[in-house]
Amino acid sequence: MSFSFISKIALYLSFIFIISCQDRISSFNNKIDTIDNKFQLETEEFLDFSLYEDYQENVFDAYTYKASDYNFLDKDQNKLKINNYESKYKNNNSINVVYLGQSIYSINIDGELLKFDSNTGKLIERINIELDQVKKIPISFSLYENDFIIAFKSGEVVRINKQGEVVWVFKNQDLLNSPVKIYDEYIIILYPEKIIFLSILSGDIIFEKAFKSSNIIQSSGGKIEKYYNIVFFILPNSEFNSLDSYLFEEHNLNFDKIELNTSLNNLKDQIHIYKNFLVYFDNGDIFHTYDINSDKFILVDFRINNSSSARLLNNSLISKNENFLEFYNIKNGNLFSRININKILNKNSKIINAFIINQNMHLFTDDGKIIILNQNLEIQETINLKIKNINKVYNYQNKIFISTEKGITYIY
Repeated sequence: MSFSFISKIALYLSFIFIISCQDRISSFNNKIDTIDNKFQLETEEFLDFSLYEDYQENVFDAYTYKASDYNFLDKDQNKLKINNYESKYKNNNSINVVYLGQSIYSINIDGELLKFDSNTGKLIERINIELDQVKKIPISFSLYENDFIIAFKSGEVVRINKQGEVVWVFKNQDLLNSPVKIYDEYIIILYPEKIIFLSILSGDIIFEKAFKSSNIIQSSGGKIEKYYNIVFFILPNSEFNSLDSYLFEEHNLNFDKIELNTSLNNLKDQIHIYKNFLVYFDNGDIFHTYDINSDKFILVDFRINNSSSARLLNNSLISKNENFLEFYNIKNGNLFSRININKILNKNSKIINAFIINQNMHLFTDDGKIIILNQNLEIQETINLKIKNINKVYNYQNKIFISTEKGITYIY
């Protein structure tokens, strides 16, 4: 073999090696460029893909979370479509649908109890509830054993049976725009400036406390979370507090050491419990993390990157902006990951909810897209449900419910 031939081969291999190295360097640099310099990558912890369910047997309300194993990749699985609200939602929360026996129940904008066939989704019966109020716009629809708990915008809360017969009525003149929560044998109601615990058996007041404020009452209502016997809540007037549900007295927190944003528009506020950590997500762009057991903050005033929508899931805050999905560790603000979604999601779409299903994360957007990510936060699939204007996604009884602004619910 000639020296000239060997030299040409060596030169050719060297050229390939240089090109390969340049490609790797370019790829590496592009990956680094996706992380903003002011945010650090998480290197000590992983995003938690465990299931943390929140439910009681024979109870279902707007806060219930019971995992589903529905496989959205299985095209043979059926879905139901029901018109449960019979109107568009106007600045109020979507109304749940409830499986009970062989039927599906819900309540429409006029306060009528609707009964649907669980196999076809067709309306079987329209049941009038005898109440002495003119407008019966519902705020929430919940199940307790074999009865329903209905909260109305007028401030009334009522317990009825499947036939629409009234068991008891609690009357109050305050505007109600927050779904009620069923907690043990109590119903927790968040009025604009007070919290009330009702007996679910009789409808009598067990505890009531006012929290006055000069803030604007928010149309999206309040928020509730619980940690053992401690109930954390944000009232519609933006007052944040906590109560011991055993002693019915305020639970002292060091939260008064921080300044929460109480602007005229704080509809994006969220509270979230993960193990012994309480997260307050303030105005959609700042979060604080509080260790309940040690009674101290571990993160204060952490501002996220230009978020248009966000959800809290386990130990992460998942944020979407025009270009990226970002996964923040709630304990220190470090990024678990940052994913470029320019070619995957509409830049104006918003995250509605996030679930762990079959050991994968499922992100639901308001324009009907589902992003499925594995435990390395790599996108496995993108699914288009072809459902627009989604305003709520929830799961219960091994089913997933998708509600739209038009008052329609799809059941998977």
